[in-house]
Amino acid sequence: MVQQADCMTRAWTTAKVMAAAGVPIGFFRAHVTLKDLTLAEKMQRYQNFKRTAKIMANPMFTFAACGFAFAAADCSMQNYLGRDSTLNGLVGGIAAGSVLGLKTNSAFNAVKYSALFGAGMIVADFLGTTVPELVGGDMRQMDPSVLSKKAEAQ
Repeated sequence: MVQQADCMTRAWTTAKVMAAAGVPIGFFRAHVTLKDLTLAEKMQRYQNFKRTAKIMANPMFTFAACGFAFAAADCSMQNYLGRDSTLNGLVGGIAAGSVLGLKTNSAFNAVKYSALFGAGMIVADFLGTTVPELVGGDMRQMDPSVLSKKAEAQ
């Protein structure tokens, strides 16, 4: 069983990783938004820096909030149930989807994204348990270097 302090540490770590994952998306959004500026507007570096930072911060915080919600809900369900199961990922996916949906100020979007993320986590859990059984229990066996060594040994 995972301790609650460990859950919070895991949630904050996931939030930091997800914020870093949101940087490229924010950079792309800033590039698209700022590409039509005139030369005079481009010369105002500080204003452009502030504008770019605001545009980039939005996806970073969204990704961080979704990651935090997922990790906290997943870990809390693991504590509650006392085991790792598909339900943990489902609840985590619902939490992440609701954060994303509520960011749009729409309850319909919150339900829609929760269902989508929850279903995605069920599929990911199913594939995570089914595929290793099909390849013999260890995904590292699919590594080309391991396969070539097995072929040489035979």
